Amino acid sequence: MRRAFTLIELLVVIAIIAILAAILFPVFAQAKEAAKKTTDLSNCRQLGVAIMMYANDFDDYFPLTNFPAPENTWTNHVQPYIKNRAIYRSPADNSSNWPPASLLATDPTFLTYRMTSYFLNAYMSGAQFGGKYATITSIAGPASTIYLAPSPDNVVRDHFAPFFWGDPPEIPDAFMQNMTWDSAKQETKALKIRAFTGGANYTYVDGHAKFGRWNQVWWRNIPAGVYAGNFDPRNENNRP
Repeated sequence: MRRAFTLIELLVVIAIIAILAAILFPVFAQAKEAAKKTTDLSNCRQLGVAIMMYANDFDDYFPLTNFPAPENTWTNHVQPYIKNRAIYRSPADNSSNWPPASLLATDPTFLTYRMTSYFLNAYMSGAQFGGKYATITSIAGPASTIYLAPSPDNVVRDHFAPFFWGDPPEIPDAFMQNMTWDSAKQETKALKIRAFTGGANYTYVDGHAKFGRWNQVWWRNIPAGVYAGNFDPRNENNRP
């Protein structure tokens, strides 16, 4: 005759299962996070290559942003080189305002939705500084200058403006600085700088992508004319 489990034996088994769950669940969560981070890095690299191809076809110029004309968004200009809008969405993006799958990009309302998880560095949009940094060859350090960075969820625009960051910012504008910069934390509010544990993936002007922490990419050397660290197109050989 088979003996039934005693209450104590059942409690021991339950306790063992609980301990194993406590050990394994964080491991599973870390593995899931690592997979998302890898997918995101792949997106960043593919977008970097697409932008290089675009510049090669358009006399070395970077694409435009959706300001002031929404139809000029860089996501539309680069789309022919990737043919897959899914790449614009990071696995770390939890936005609720993406366009419906059934909505065509030619629909007038399409541009009112979120276009991308990755924002373009407005230093290189052509709209600022007289277009001084609007071409790839105008950037002294393409391998050290960030071009695309992850954005906060649900934001509809497609670019960020590092020249409004810092104390003081390169371009004084109290409204824009307050909207995009946290003076108490000394970090931007315009990017998702901790999209993954401790940092985020960034795409650089030369097309490569890599993970970085905020204190690695943000620094200043104002006497040398560098206001925004690796976001600044003048950062080459000027890190203090």
